[in-house]
Amino acid sequence: MTTRRAFASVLALGGVAAATSLAGICPARAQEEGGTIARIKASGKLRTAAIPGAEPFFHKDILKGGWSGACVDMVRDMAASLGVTPDIVEAEWGTSVMDLQTGKIDVMFALSPTPARALQIQFSDIAINNAFTVIAKNGLSVATWDDLDKPEIRVAFDTGSSHDIFVRRRLPHCTPVAVQSPTDAIMALQAGRADCVVQVVVIAAVMHARNPAVGRLILPQPVVHQPTCIGVPASPDPRFLTFVNNWLLYNRSEGIVQDWMFKALRASNVDPASLPPGLEF
Repeated sequence: MTTRRAFASVLALGGVAAATSLAGICPARAQEEGGTIARIKASGKLRTAAIPGAEPFFHKDILKGGWSGACVDMVRDMAASLGVTPDIVEAEWGTSVMDLQTGKIDVMFALSPTPARALQIQFSDIAINNAFTVIAKNGLSVATWDDLDKPEIRVAFDTGSSHDIFVRRRLPHCTPVAVQSPTDAIMALQAGRADCVVQVVVIAAVMHARNPAVGRLILPQPVVHQPTCIGVPASPDPRFLTFVNNWLLYNRSEGIVQDWMFKALRASNVDPASLPPGLEF
């Protein structure tokens, strides 16, 4: 079983760091003009995307229109380190890789690496090493992932996300219920259209805290970790990726990544101590 301390260090590591990129300018031209960092400084902006309903990483204030969350704190700190301001646009997990490729954004926080994605963009070192969990309807017995890998089990997840990739790979025999957002996945469970929801633990903890009666938050065995990184467009200029990795190393070693995650979880009414037994940042 994963110890509470082990999980704590795992999360402090990582839902959040990615690699270098060249947004909106061809590699040759970017290098002529001094590379990605020079271009970002010249624009005065570090552009990133935020996902509605993906707390604790991102939270959108419906009334005021502003953003908060762990990843928002991260992009603000990274932008300050570059001497620029953060520019946050609304997006979806499923479009984030394309947004990086087309130059719409410079970095994407809380992006999980896959071999297919790595052919299109670059990734930073691990920012958060998440774990996949399940919110199961009351009465559904779940001890292992194999308990869910059955045609009669309807598994909800947000399309285009790491949850989507994991379910289709690890639970090929279940009945998938693909929805737009993590919140929609919980709504499918509440409405009886799904038997369970698969999400990484930090998102699942928030969703469960909002409505504990929806079901039980479970860490199925064996524990499956999900590294979370920072994604950036592919570029022959290594300096921006080097900067991102050093920024990440500094903030992880100082415990600041953990502080951002704790702050965002508590803002969503989640006490880190309430996570499944044996888990901890």
